[in-house]
Amino acid sequence: MKNIYLFIAIFIGAQGAVHAEVAKFIRIKALGASPKGQYIAIEEFGYKRGKARAYSKIRVMNVWKNQYIGKPISVIATDEDDKLQDIRDKARDLASKRLLKYDIST
Repeated sequence: MKNIYLFIAIFIGAQGAVHAEVAKFIRIKALGASPKGQYIAIEEFGYKRGKARAYSKIRVMNVWKNQYIGKPISVIATDEDDKLQDIRDKARDLASKRLLKYDIST
């Protein structure tokens, strides 16, 4: 019986370690919202696991319908030396037309 409890404790501890490691690589940030709050822009950014390449993904969501609008705008570094901030800036530039279309201020 003690072996079962030990196994469960190790399993739960391992799960926590995996979640802690993922938290180091991925961040999510709200970029802004439309004046009435119907649309929001969300950015997910960090480093791709295993490749250590920076990435940024921006999505626009219709909160009232609980649906994402269109495809996400994704930018992934082509080289490990590319800086995360440069990748994020490029993604925001690409997303600017969509943000303007839905009157999302950042």
